[in-house]
Amino acid sequence: MIERLLSVDRRVIFLFVGFAVIAATFWPVSLPITPTANVRNVYDAIEDLRNKEGATVLMSFDYEPSTVPELQPAAINVLRQCFRHDIRVVIMALVPSSVGLAQVAIDSVAPLFDKRPGRDWAFLGYKPGQQMLIINMGQNIHSAFPVDVEGRSTRTMEAMSGIEGLGDFDYVLVLASNETLFQYWIPYGVDRYRVRRGGAGTAVMSPHASPYLQSGQLAGLISGIAGAAEYETLVGAPGSAVRGMAPQTAVHGVIVLLIIVGNAMYLVQRRRARSGGTA
Repeated sequence: MIERLLSVDRRVIFLFVGFAVIAATFWPVSLPITPTANVRNVYDAIEDLRNKEGATVLMSFDYEPSTVPELQPAAINVLRQCFRHDIRVVIMALVPSSVGLAQVAIDSVAPLFDKRPGRDWAFLGYKPGQQMLIINMGQNIHSAFPVDVEGRSTRTMEAMSGIEGLGDFDYVLVLASNETLFQYWIPYGVDRYRVRRGGAGTAVMSPHASPYLQSGQLAGLISGIAGAAEYETLVGAPGSAVRGMAPQTAVHGVIVLLIIVGNAMYLVQRRRARSGGTA
């Protein structure tokens, strides 16, 4: 019996996982969400700008469409928080496929607060170059991005008034699903131009971010769908991330249960083998 269970077809396990996702999606259980310190640091850094005249936040969309469930909710709610407090936002991308995702985020939030392009926010779009682009932005952002995605001059935009380089931004938030967060923005943005910066990344990126959080090079991190759910809670706008926590928790529960059962059966089998019995 134990041998059969230990050699069960993996498709049976997939079936259990699928059932857990379906059950948690259609019959969700309300779970308490307590924001962690790293997520709260991002939220508080933006809240601190609410009473500063001309406060401007730079957001870099550096993630692929495959990571939208983890990062798009964070992007939307950071925009919501900024626009709610009349904080100007400048948006760019180091990843070509992020341009459309950034536009979707803007279109879903800006109309809610009657925010207009050029006046309240600027969308610079994508430009290649990565580290060289960041260095150029640090020296003169209007040289790096003479016009926005619509061809309007960045020098005449009210949203970029008083912004000449990276050091003029009050806060920089990088939303990344790749190494742009660590390979480009920290060494060429934070260390070179002393930009105060937070990040949002996929859950698997969290271990890589730990040294930068400890050193202070990264001032806060929204990690994965759990971090996005925490941010939605702080902003007071529960959405897709909060809804996604129930299925994720259910799947984790199934996996943990299967690990416990599998190890228990293995220990019983080994004990029987040592005692000369048969399973």
